[in-house]
Amino acid sequence: MTETYLDIMEDSLRKKIEVMQQIEIQNGIQKKALERPEGPDQDAFDEAVRVKGDLIGKVTELNDGFAGLYDKIKNELDDNKDKYRDQITRMQNLIRQVTDLSNTIEVQEVRNKKLIDSYFSNSKISVKSSKQSAAVSSDYRTTMNKSAGAQSHFVDSQS
Repeated sequence: MTETYLDIMEDSLRKKIEVMQQIEIQNGIQKKALERPEGPDQDAFDEAVRVKGDLIGKVTELNDGFAGLYDKIKNELDDNKDKYRDQITRMQNLIRQVTDLSNTIEVQEVRNKKLIDSYFSNSKISVKSSKQSAAVSSDYRTTMNKSAGAQSHFVDSQS
């Protein structure tokens, strides 16, 4: 029975690697959507976020299933490490791959967050600049309207 659980756990790790590779792809799609010269592609970005949400749900399910099986056979593995050495070694290698993918995904997430922050920062600057320009324009118009009346009065009083 333990060997069957180990087979299932090994299969679970392989599926987790596949799902995490799909997350990597979605991170790349997000990056491309954010780096467009004409501005971010909001639809592509949103779709990648949606797909990633589904994939993360799958990773969570796989993690829960793996942990549940491990809890069932932990004592048996501890007591008979030599008997299951090959399967344990294969799973350790798969876990290393999962860890490497996790690190890569984390780096991609940080990069994409910086791209998003930069976009919003630039958008805020653009909005602030537009508001300032509108305010300056309004002040200028008001000043000019007042000065037009003052010049007229000055010219009239000197004549």
